[in-house]
Amino acid sequence: MPKRIGDVARAAGVGVETVRFYEREGLLDQPAKPQRGWRDYDEAVVAQLGQVRLAQQMGLTLKDMKRLKMRAKGPQPAFCEDVRETVAARLEAIKSEIETLERKRVLLANWLRQCKRRGKTAECPLFTQVNANLKRRR
Repeated sequence: MPKRIGDVARAAGVGVETVRFYEREGLLDQPAKPQRGWRDYDEAVVAQLGQVRLAQQMGLTLKDMKRLKMRAKGPQPAFCEDVRETVAARLEAIKSEIETLERKRVLLANWLRQCKRRGKTAECPLFTQVNANLKRRR
């Protein structure tokens, strides 16, 4: 049964502007433009929105999704390989992000520990370290 854009958005749990954005980005099939009146969307668009949202939750980019949508039209084995490569690349990127965040967590934890150990009148360890680094660079 055909649906209006608002119905599709509600069914997918997104806003109307999100549906329009994904259409402009080429992630959703656009319904034919009628001579007059409203566009009618079919159930496939709701499923496509679900796929886009799942891909986003897994960390895929819009660029990843567009490329995979284009490749989905080709032979299935090649498409599956593209999906595997894309997911593997995202896993590596996430691993790198986690390592970066872990380094930041350690730095912040060290600064906080130093801050708690110092007296209330001592200089802030964060600014002491920053000032020392600046002096070394000069």
